[in-house]
Amino acid sequence: MPIFKAPQYTKIINPITKNQEASYTFPIEFQLSDEPISCIADSEITLQDLHKCFIENTEWLNSFINEFINNTSKFFTKPYTVEQIRKISKHTLKNNEYDGDFPLSVTVIPKSIQIVGGVFIINWVYTTESVVIKIPVFEESEINTINLDKLPVSNKVVEDLEELNIDEMPSGDDSTDALKLDSPAKFFEKQRLKETRLKAKLAVYKAQRQMAQYYDKYGDDISDSESDLETSDDESDKEEVQL
Repeated sequence: MPIFKAPQYTKIINPITKNQEASYTFPIEFQLSDEPISCIADSEITLQDLHKCFIENTEWLNSFINEFINNTSKFFTKPYTVEQIRKISKHTLKNNEYDGDFPLSVTVIPKSIQIVGGVFIINWVYTTESVVIKIPVFEESEINTINLDKLPVSNKVVEDLEELNIDEMPSGDDSTDALKLDSPAKFFEKQRLKETRLKAKLAVYKAQRQMAQYYDKYGDDISDSESDLETSDDESDKEEVQL
């Protein structure tokens, strides 16, 4: 909360009674950490706007007066309550010239409290900030666009994108750089050869697997001579059948 300094004593002329009366002014220092009250004004700020602000921030105003009472009680002959102070309170507002746009966000700050003739006067000042929303509008010519024709192109990119000219490709039987394609017959024979080699690999794998199963079952291997004999017998049988 704000800092309430010791009162400054003076004598002033009461504008109603025309008599000199004692005046006690308590200067107030508002800290950066203190949260002031604020409101929205649609036109020039008046005391009526300040009154509406107090209605919207009654709790803040009561807390402010209570802090004043607690910090300055030694200067008074008896204690006072917030309700008693508010009943005898008046407010002043220092006008600031403003020629900007409305509405405004108005922040009000108490600068001093003056006690004169049994009246409790709070003197306020305020700061303003425009709350009008402004959206910048750009002309069409100001909008950034990308012109592909004006983009810088690296020489390396140009070299990599050179068009392939078929006429400049090497030709002739003796040229090693010539584009050679296999004939259809050669292509199919190569595929058949690949299939035959694959079948042979599968046959070897199948034979090895059967031999492993035989060994696990009977505990002995088949000799090469037996295999050759079986193979030769099979071939003989095939020849006899053919004859």
